[in-house]
Amino acid sequence: MTYSAPERSAERALARRQLAKVYRMGGCGACQHRLTNWGGCQYDRTFPRCMSTPGKQFELDHSKLEK
Repeated sequence: MTYSAPERSAERALARRQLAKVYRMGGCGACQHRLTNWGGCQYDRTFPRCMSTPGKQFELDHSKLEK
């Protein structure tokens, strides 16, 4: 599917807002693999390094971002 320029711009703006929320939560606070609300990974990993190394990676918990 091809988006028009305004649609791409809107998608990028939404993605930037979500990314900012994730970083404000400390990264791990928005992951499905967290042990507590503000960090602690089940797999002994840290954000954002967990996104670029092999193994279990960051999975966004959408319900946490909506709060």
